[in-house]
Amino acid sequence: MSPSAPPPATPAPDAEYAVALEVDPAVLATPEAPPCGEEADALQRVRAYLAASHATPMAFPTIAMEILELVRYPDVDLNELSRYIRVDGALAGGVLALANSAIYRAVRRIDTVKDAVARLGISEVARLAAAISMRSLYCADAGRANEAFQPAWQRLFLHAVTVARCASDLARHKLAATPGVEQTFMAGLLHDVGLSAVLRAVAELTFFSKLPRLEEPVLSRVLHRAHVEAGAELHRAWKLPPTLADVAIHHHGPVPEGANGPLIQLVRLVSARDLLRRAPTSHPRAAAEVVESARALGLPAARVKALASDLEVAEAWVATAFPA
Repeated sequence: MSPSAPPPATPAPDAEYAVALEVDPAVLATPEAPPCGEEADALQRVRAYLAASHATPMAFPTIAMEILELVRYPDVDLNELSRYIRVDGALAGGVLALANSAIYRAVRRIDTVKDAVARLGISEVARLAAAISMRSLYCADAGRANEAFQPAWQRLFLHAVTVARCASDLARHKLAATPGVEQTFMAGLLHDVGLSAVLRAVAELTFFSKLPRLEEPVLSRVLHRAHVEAGAELHRAWKLPPTLADVAIHHHGPVPEGANGPLIQLVRLVSARDLLRRAPTSHPRAAAEVVESARALGLPAARVKALASDLEVAEAWVATAFPA
């Protein structure tokens, strides 16, 4: 009688996550290589430029925080929220456009902000209004220095809003113990805001011939390496709530323990997963960060795999709200 075949080996946890992310398991244990050559030189110049305060901090669009603060209360007045939105043409137009879009299967056309708010729901309107308000932070200035980088500006904005949308949807379904849907959305919008400061610095240095034109993937790697400290500085200058600042400062880890830990891990998880599908060469540790945050949140590999679909749904919402 022939010996029975041995039972199949149980995949190691890292192997399961690697399969879910469609990456080589070795990637999860590979440290990020230090910058060298053109990348190291550009990084040194950009950091020196930012440290010298040449890059003026952008003005923070306070209406976004005002709207999100307003909707935190269960007895928020629909008329009051509508008044906030009507004072800004871009907000009003965006809310009306989304309310009349196919994504909400609109049958009757809506022509007033109040009716649009009623159709979309207060939380949905708050998130949309925050995203529209924040667009100014992720846009090229009118000056010629930024014109050549328009595709990069668009990419940064789409990443921020997609992460914000996906993370807040996951918070709604209690994937992590976050402060709430609206605050999670804001944390997602602002976690990578340092990228905008770094891109402005790159654009200005390039325009004044103090930096050679950076091509991909070098440009994305320089933005990635310098954006956390730039983002921390913006959060300090704007005096934003510590919860939001913690996400911006720690979303590339290690994540400190504490009340904000689950929120940081959730935004970190979604952001790294989005980078992995959009621009994996810009952040070599994206897959490892996904796994680290998934473990911290207690998520199995199957749930991590489902994140790809979650991001596609979020991206569809973004495409509807912000058509090219």
